[in-house]
Parts: sequence; C-alpha cells; structure tokens
Amino acid sequence: MKKLFIPLLLSATSLFITPSVSAGPGESDGNTENDCNTSAGSCLVTPTKFSAKVYRILLCKSSPMDSPATTPDWSGNGCVDVYNNTNGEDTGDIFSATGTTLTSTFITIPAADTYTHIAALFDKDFKAGSHHMVYAAGGDPINDKRYYSTTSGGASEGTASDVELMSGSFDTFSTSLACTSAYATPNAVDRTGLEGNSFKGRLLDSSFNLTTTGSGNISDNTAICSNVKYLLSIVEKSITVNSQTTGLHLKVEAAKGLVRANQGSDNNGVISAFTTHGSSVTVDVSPTSSS
Repeated sequence: MKKLFIPLLLSATSLFITPSVSAGPGESDGNTENDCNTSAGSCLVTPTKFSAKVYRILLCKSSPMDSPATTPDWSGNGCVDVYNNTNGEDTGDIFSATGTTLTSTFITIPAADTYTHIAALFDKDFKAGSHHMVYAAGGDPINDKRYYSTTSGGASEGTASDVELMSGSFDTFSTSLACTSAYATPNAVDRTGLEGNSFKGRLLDSSFNLTTTGSGNISDNTAICSNVKYLLSIVEKSITVNSQTTGLHLKVEAAKGLVRANQGSDNNGVISAFTTHGSSVTVDVSPTSSS
C-alpha cells in the first residue's frame, strides 16, 4: 500500500454557502462573509488565515468519547493511530488550496479495514487573521480604507494580503453558558461538519479529561472553560483503508465569527482592533484515493 499522507485543509464557511440577499456589506467587493450591517461596534467577519497545532489523528471503529464518558477510550473503540506526535506540530497558515502535509516521521499506515470515525486532537491555542472595510448602513464604504489584523490584535491600514495571524483559544463552545458539568454546551457539542458529516467537539484538560470548571461571566459573554489543553474532534465518516487509499483530508471550518472586527463608535470607517473567538470551530474529513 502507498504511504499515507495527511494534508490539513482549512475552508471558510463563506466558500460553501450560496450568497443570499442578506449578505454582509462589501462581500462582493473584497470583504469576507460578515454581519457588519452598521458602521460601529464589534461585528463578525470570516478569517482568511488560520494556524493550529495537531497532536494526534486516529481511525476508530466507533466514537471514542460519547456521554457519559469523560475521557476518550481509544482501545475500547477500535482506534488506530494515523498520526501521533506528543509534542504536536504547528501547521502554519493552512488557508490555501494545498493545505499542509504533516511530517511523515509521525505517520503510521493503518491496517486495511473499514473505520467509522476519525478523531483528531488539536491544541486549544490557534492563530487566525482577517481584514475588513467598513461600509455605511445600506451604503458605500465610509473611507475606502481596508484594515487587516496584526499579530497583537490591532488593526492597520493595508490590503487583504497583509493579514497577520493573531492568537486565539478553543476554550468554550458557548460564551453565554457556564462550564459547570460534563456534556454541557460549553465543553461538548454535536454539529454538522463542512462535508455534512456528524462532528463532535470535546474540550479536554492535560490529563485528557472533559473539563467541567469555568471562569468569566455569562452576562457579558466572557464565560470560558478552565484548564483546557486540547480540542478533541470526532467525525462520523466511514473510511475504508485499502491499496487505493492515498490520504485523508482534515478540513477545519473557520466560520464567520471566529474573527471579529471592532469598528469603534465614531462611524468614521476606522477599525481599531480584531479579536479571535474559537467557539464556532468545526472539523470534517474526506478521503483521497489514487486515480
């Protein structure tokens, strides 16, 4: 069997949603998918750059972590490693057509078989960036200036190609709910992934236990889960490994809202800052086979 490779591909939600009459300002003129329908305050935009750290990828015969389990059970669910790096590997910006291929040293060719789930262990910390031009409500650009994110979370005038990566964290799936018990929305979600497959997200501590304590305030949407080390993604997708299998694509959905633009309060078209928000992440997979 050919050597297995695992390219990681990032895809923004906007690339897979048919435009509608409710599209955000400037989307046809260079803005990402957004909901910046006024020229003041913080609004949701879509990242154009994204980077993450990957520790482990496994193929499983069944889901390795469903309620009421509070830690993954790899062996009990027939999981086999495809990629395993205890130190993790940074992908760099994977928002590109080619994605990122993980280092072959840590890749294992799994036994020929049919697997029903793919699990991936990511670090809670990620990086993302975007850009935006402010439009008047229902009108034209206010100052015809585009602003891009800087590494510090600031904003500078420039072009879309100038975007810099900011630091972010997967520390909750809902900032409006407290992280106080297992399988509450902040630490565990079930969603539909980019390719339409079932996605389960779990936030784990350094001992691979579901985190059940939190901090912050639900009233101002600053609530997070404490002691998060890993984002565990579990995608339900039948994968058959045989002589024709050449790789697996992990697609990370960086949805609108993973980055937000702060348009200030002066309605002058100036963006003062960009911020990251990891609660909307989703992972999906698709196999690749030789022709």
